[in-house]
Amino acid sequence: MTRATVKLTLCATALSCAAAAAWAATEALGNDGPTVIEIEVAANELAECRATLSQVAQMPAVYDNGSPILFNFSDDLPTVDCVVR
Repeated sequence: MTRATVKLTLCATALSCAAAAAWAATEALGNDGPTVIEIEVAANELAECRATLSQVAQMPAVYDNGSPILFNFSDDLPTVDCVVR
C-alpha cells in the first residue's frame, strides 16, 4: 500500500465514523414523538371545527411548495385536535 492509499483509507474511515455519529445524535435528539396542536374553539363551534379537520385529513399531504409527499412521512406530522376553551 502506498502512503496516499493509507491516508485515503484513514480519511474515509474517519468521515464514515463522523457521519454515523452525527446520524445517531440526530436520531437521539430528534425523536420527540408526534406533536399535538390544539385549536381552541367555543363550545358551539366544536362540531364545525372537527368536521373541517376531518375534511382536511382527507387531503393528500404536501410539502410547503405544494409538491406531494410521496413517501409516508405524514406519520411524523403533528396531529391537530379541536378543544373547547
